[in-house]
Amino acid sequence: MLSRPQTLLVAHALALIAILFWLVPYLTGTYGTNGYLFTFVFYWLAFCVPVTLIHVLPNRGPRLFSEKLERRDWFVPLLVLAQVLLIAVAALAPTTEILTTQGAMLALVFAVINGPLEEIAWRGGFMTRFADRPRLGFWLGWLLFSAWHIPLSLSQGVLFDGGSVGLVASAAVLGLFWNWIAWRTGSVFWVALAHALTNLAAFWALFERSGFI
Repeated sequence: MLSRPQTLLVAHALALIAILFWLVPYLTGTYGTNGYLFTFVFYWLAFCVPVTLIHVLPNRGPRLFSEKLERRDWFVPLLVLAQVLLIAVAALAPTTEILTTQGAMLALVFAVINGPLEEIAWRGGFMTRFADRPRLGFWLGWLLFSAWHIPLSLSQGVLFDGGSVGLVASAAVLGLFWNWIAWRTGSVFWVALAHALTNLAAFWALFERSGFI
């Protein structure tokens, strides 16, 4: 049985996913690429910020936002750097001819907001609420984080690298990687940094490819 706070966190995530199955096609179908941006604003305000305020900040452990690593985790920054570079090359190399400064600035704004917010809400939320059941928290948090990208993949007029399957699959793989680092280190610092830098490259390519600018 889940505790009441654990149940509320899971229910919040499931409610978000259910609403987005309707909201994403509506916003992107009605407002085009702006609808995709509106989707993220809704996601931040309806899920990430409330989860942070309700589940994370009042109950967080002393290490949750720390950049300090135990000696056994010395390799984490190198691993994060390798992951970021791999995604950056994969995302940007095919689109170098269409990249613009305007696209980079829009991607930077979204990456700086989205990366840390998502990590605090998803990794931080489940690490905090499931501290007494880490294995369940690890896999449940990963599953729900991956699942919220399914309705996002229904965006109309947005060209994801690899299509809808590529979006969900990449979110699942990266989510599993970030989950492992966060739960191993007990902190969201390194995964928030990795997420923001990954989003910078991915959003930049996405915005240019889909004609946001």
